Amino acid sequence: MEKKKGKILVLDDEQIVLDSVSRVLEEEYEVRTSQRGSDAVEIIKEGGFDILITDMKMPGMDGIEAMETLSEVDPDLSMIMLTGYSTVDSAVKAMKLGAVDYIKKPFTPEQLTELVDKVMAERRKRFERRYREDTFEEVKNAISSTLNLKEVLNLIVEGVVKVMKVKGSTLSLLDKKREKLRVYAHHGLSRDYVEKGPLDASTSLGDTLRSGKHVWVKDVSSDSRVQYVQEALREGIVSIFSVPMIVRNTVIGALRVYTSEPREFTEEDTKFLYGFAEQVASAIENARSYEDVKDEYEALRDDLWDFFDKDGYL
Repeated sequence: MEKKKGKILVLDDEQIVLDSVSRVLEEEYEVRTSQRGSDAVEIIKEGGFDILITDMKMPGMDGIEAMETLSEVDPDLSMIMLTGYSTVDSAVKAMKLGAVDYIKKPFTPEQLTELVDKVMAERRKRFERRYREDTFEEVKNAISSTLNLKEVLNLIVEGVVKVMKVKGSTLSLLDKKREKLRVYAHHGLSRDYVEKGPLDASTSLGDTLRSGKHVWVKDVSSDSRVQYVQEALREGIVSIFSVPMIVRNTVIGALRVYTSEPREFTEEDTKFLYGFAEQVASAIENARSYEDVKDEYEALRDDLWDFFDKDGYL
């Protein structure tokens, strides 16, 4: 049985309204109903509800009062007003209390479904944005608690996979001749794929490294910039998105994400990836103040030293 898209509570004193709204929405959503505001409060306390659809004019606790009370019980509850008295004042008041929209009676099933779908989609985007921001802050806090550069790089690729919900991520740095890239950290990809061979800066990453701008490979099977096509296909990779890592206006490498299905990368996706790339730049800047580097990380330190020594970075 297919899982319902979300959970909705409908509050109205007229049973005919409750029945009609339920019939329209119950195929796609789990729907509960209530004729009294006090009962609705107890139902919302059970938890798990996404949207409240409430009439504005009801005996006892009216829609505005219900919204005030229920928003205290669940501040994240999305609310839609049902009203036959759709005035500017009532709509504005409802919006100030947290209603995301309203619909005037009588309404068609199509109008109701379209509105609920829109509110649910906006709700999911809001929660996804909050999840990303919270996870990004967690990664930043973890980074600030360590002076170990390799550990920082690993935290970043793990954070990228978690925040972006992608198959995998790699963090590659240019060698001192700026000809080859070496993967210094990866997450979500097999060792065979990561160690498939040297990354030539003139192929798939060339645009990112030369221009200092992000590059999207929509389909690895048909993009001539992809260096290891067969290896990528065996790994189950469909798309690759790369952002440059820049230290003091110099591109030093790239942060990449890999998806196992076609995906459009939004402006918000790009913003988060650049945020992680900035964390790499900050970590490398901070590396010059390290006093001790463990033996197993000397190769990384030495490569960075060779690359930046002329500028006094490390």
